[in-house]
Amino acid sequence: MSRWEPRPRDSTGVAIYNYDATQQHELSLQVGDTLHILETHQGWYRGYCLRNKSKKGIFPASYIHVKETRAEGEGLEETAVPSEVPLVQELTMTLREWAIIWHKLYLSGNKTMFQHVQLMTYSLIEWRSQIISGTLPKDELKELKGKVIGKIDYGNRILGLDLVVRDGNGNVLDPDHTSTVTLYKAHQSISLGIDDRIQEEKSRVHTMESRRQSIFSTTHTYSLYINLKNFVCNIGEDAELLMSLYDPVQSEFISENYLVRWSKTGMPREIERLNKLEALFTVTPTVWLTHPPS
Repeated sequence: MSRWEPRPRDSTGVAIYNYDATQQHELSLQVGDTLHILETHQGWYRGYCLRNKSKKGIFPASYIHVKETRAEGEGLEETAVPSEVPLVQELTMTLREWAIIWHKLYLSGNKTMFQHVQLMTYSLIEWRSQIISGTLPKDELKELKGKVIGKIDYGNRILGLDLVVRDGNGNVLDPDHTSTVTLYKAHQSISLGIDDRIQEEKSRVHTMESRRQSIFSTTHTYSLYINLKNFVCNIGEDAELLMSLYDPVQSEFISENYLVRWSKTGMPREIERLNKLEALFTVTPTVWLTHPPS
């Protein structure tokens, strides 16, 4: 009979699925729970959740993602400190916080801000993967760190979250070991930098919108009207006729299709549309800029 095998003292994991305990000696799990793993046995772990250290129990190993951590303290004072790069820890916490806000934006119907947060979140997820991979050269990692910090600070500001105070290298300042004056100056410097970036972003959007309106107001549209009177084919069965605008230079279609269904009797299948098979193709300024007339 096999026995429970002890795990290393610093063995911890994160719940990746919810689990409802069915027996008294089991632990219920919620996604995101951090657990200290004490023992393992045939697909099960025994340990406790860090939010309730006094209750120990077993839980499925397949529901846990084991993380590299180190244990600090003893007994009820024991905590698991992730061995990840501090920036990766901050990225993880930021993504979790933004995900909650992102969900609320979706429910409230704020489409513009929802899409904005979505793009920022996707960028952070991609950058986090690059950092974790450990394959970036030192100079590229430093550059990426600056982009990540800038994106986090910018996102927190427009979402109304607290500003993270950092030093000149982007490291988070510890308020317990930093003077009040230093914290104030760092906060003021970062806040002014973010405000400048927000103004630049608004100016860029305004410039793009003005340019778009200028293009549409000064460029003419081109239209092609078609009135189909007859269509002859000798295939002995129903046919479909597709019409669209085609660019021979780029070898691609630049409009949607106009579809006419023709019966084998030589008449439109929708007989009520006889002599009313009309279509109007309009080339918009944006399409014409990329497909100029020859």
